[in-house]
Amino acid sequence: MEEQAMKFEEKLMTMRKRNGMSQEELADQLGVSRQAISRWELGSTLPDAPNLLKLSEKSLLSQHPDPEAEKWLPAFHSSTTSISAE
Repeated sequence: MEEQAMKFEEKLMTMRKRNGMSQEELADQLGVSRQAISRWELGSTLPDAPNLLKLSEKSLLSQHPDPEAEKWLPAFHSSTTSISAE
């Protein structure tokens, strides 16, 4: 059986929950609203480039090392570093 890749919203919610954070706590760390986190996790919107970088650099992803994160975080981070704000 072929393994299906997780979507961004699934990855974000999984990592947030594995680190014991509420949407409100993550929002506070990123300087966005709780509703923004909710929209990202529902897949109705995506974070802008600066917030993608913040997510990839946030200690929430490294406080509790997670082997799942190692599968997608490096590629996620490298794909966001080439994005420039206009």
